[in-house]
Amino acid sequence: MNLLKKTVLISAASLMVSSAYALTSTESQALTQKILASKVIDMPLVAAKLVVSADKADRIETAKAAVVAVAKNHPTALSTVVGAILRKAPEATEAVVAACLEVAPEMARTVVAAATFATEGQDAVILATADRLVPTRQAEVRGEVTLAKARRAMKTSATAKSTGPIVIPGNVAVTTAPVTDSTGAPLPPPVKISAYAGADPNRP
Repeated sequence: MNLLKKTVLISAASLMVSSAYALTSTESQALTQKILASKVIDMPLVAAKLVVSADKADRIETAKAAVVAVAKNHPTALSTVVGAILRKAPEATEAVVAACLEVAPEMARTVVAAATFATEGQDAVILATADRLVPTRQAEVRGEVTLAKARRAMKTSATAKSTGPIVIPGNVAVTTAPVTDSTGAPLPPPVKISAYAGADPNRP
């Protein structure tokens, strides 16, 4: 092997090592403190923002540090934090699921359900990671993934129906929007008026 090729290989290996361990212990501790300093209800948003704002090379490590902090300190918030992070950074799915299962294997069902519901095209990765780290819970994990996929499909279908245009045959597509007043509050439905003069306005 000539010197140039050897130098290139060493440089590439160094780059891989540096990106695999992108966060120092100080950085990881600071990130953990930011998450834990927020209210539990705000943790998903705070964690997702930290991941998105991190350098691309640090994003996966940031996501791992965030879920580990929550799993250790506020496990009841883990599901929503995993979902919020993976919706913004689906490329971190395998690392996030693995980190959660290593720290809190008893939460395997919650973690795989949240990860599956939040992502598209990551189901096989989620299952493979769970099979590797919690093999004794394979059946229940697969059941959770199946249920989460069904909920995800229903949500996608409902979103498409609610935001799609209404097509009237022979006319252009019409998109509806709620009627609001100047403050943005929805207006009440119109009052039904009887066609007969002198009719009781309270009658249907």
